[in-house]
Amino acid sequence: MVSTSLFVLTVLSYTLAAAFTDLRQRRIPNALTVPTAVAGLLFHTFAPGGWGPSTALLGFAIGFGLLFLPWCFGGGGMGDVKLLAALGAWFGPHWMLIAFALGIALAAALALGVIAVHTVSTSLAPLDSNSASAAIDVPTARMLPFAVPVAIGAWMIVFWLVHQGVLAM
Repeated sequence: MVSTSLFVLTVLSYTLAAAFTDLRQRRIPNALTVPTAVAGLLFHTFAPGGWGPSTALLGFAIGFGLLFLPWCFGGGGMGDVKLLAALGAWFGPHWMLIAFALGIALAAALALGVIAVHTVSTSLAPLDSNSASAAIDVPTARMLPFAVPVAIGAWMIVFWLVHQGVLAM
């Protein structure tokens, strides 16, 4: 089905581009998020098998709202907010919430992995005054852009939707 292929191709390529851009540049440009959000709204309004404009708009609003308040308090970038808003326009409210939960869980798992690797590599380093203080310091910069775990979570959902027949390929 053409509309299903378009859905899958768009979501997978959008999240891949967002993750790659966020990983390399630490930002997700409007040139990526805005057209994807508009395309999601148009897709669900006009495509055969689309879930309707109200589902797309509600998904957009929920995606935006999930990170807007944290952004207001300095807990992330506006690119992450727009990333989820555009993804919500494609996923709708139900799958957007699941994608967000998966993204958070994957981000936590990846962060724990980074901490474990850092801890092991620090404990194996020769002990001198510089390495001892480095083991205590907590890095303040983000180690992994949020678009990466969101993309992985989105891919998991797309494959689940296809596998369950919600999106017939």
